[in-house]
Amino acid sequence: MSKALKAGMVSCLVVVALVSLPYFVAPATAVSVYYDTIPVPVELLDVLLSLVAFIAFGSALRGRSDPATVAGVTLVLGGFLAGITLWWAVVTPASTLVEAARMDALNGYRWVIFLATLAVPTSAGWYARTVL
Repeated sequence: MSKALKAGMVSCLVVVALVSLPYFVAPATAVSVYYDTIPVPVELLDVLLSLVAFIAFGSALRGRSDPATVAGVTLVLGGFLAGITLWWAVVTPASTLVEAARMDALNGYRWVIFLATLAVPTSAGWYARTVL
């Protein structure tokens, strides 16, 4: 049970790190164009939902929350996180950040972020299977 919670916490931190990485390697104007391809602020939602899920996983790890509630909440948060990121990854053209920042290394980066967001509902599902 604690392995699933720790995996969930790590996956949340990985999502936050991956979403913020382009701000360190590309100009901020290029990154804002990259993340603004859908009408909702995907980078802010990803960070917010990841941090809320991180807190939920942590509270279950410390025994401060009902395990079934945490399993359900983190599963829903992770599903929404992956869904919004998938929408953004599909809509965003492959060359958006590459053209704006002249960085070929970030060509498929949006799919890396999406794959990282899949780890949150996966670990939440793993945790749900252990508590239910």
